[in-house]
Amino acid sequence: MSREISHKILIIDDDKDILDLLKYNLKKEGYEVMVERKASKSLEVARKFQPDLIILDIMMPEVNGIDVCKMLREIPDFNKTYIFFLTAKSDKGLQSLALGTGGDDYIEKITGLRALMHKVSTVLKKDLVISKRIKKIHLGDLSLERDKNMISYKNRVIILPKDEFELLYFFAQNPKKVITQNSLLNNIWGSDVYIFSKSVDAYIASICQKVGTHLITRTNKGQYKLVTS
Repeated sequence: MSREISHKILIIDDDKDILDLLKYNLKKEGYEVMVERKASKSLEVARKFQPDLIILDIMMPEVNGIDVCKMLREIPDFNKTYIFFLTAKSDKGLQSLALGTGGDDYIEKITGLRALMHKVSTVLKKDLVISKRIKKIHLGDLSLERDKNMISYKNRVIILPKDEFELLYFFAQNPKKVITQNSLLNNIWGSDVYIFSKSVDAYIASICQKVGTHLITRTNKGQYKLVTS
């Protein structure tokens, strides 16, 4: 019987308690986990370990996480590796800087462990894409620009509210893939924000009304799929 290959996760954080907590919970989910407390050693460790995903703290002595991310992205082997920033700082400017240097997502430690675990599972186990460093997407008649929250569909320019834009952007990163309502709830709003399931239907109905009637379809099992031409 062939053994399923586990995904590899590297955690870089100078806080031992955070490292121990994340390592325990991620290993329990079947991931192979490596931890490193010294940011100055992170490139060497990453080269040897070759992780599928890196969880990176920002505020660390010696070298900060943003600089580590820059250096990782300059190495071809890590150009497509997921990098999630995990930080205690709630700062929009810092978030923009972190994502602008190559981070795929920015998760505040205050939002808790569940939000991180959901996102890790989404990209590694469910093979869905969630990357905020992808700034533009073009799919047939549909184009999206993250920096402007702007959508173009069949030569019409449409500005959507933030939640609707994030929903459509998530679908656009995963065209023609069937996506569950739980995946939408956990990856768009997070596990600590309570959103009624009917609200998801309402958001999607609003998107379809503004952009295209049959852009997103709903299956009999309550799942969704973006249909592009």
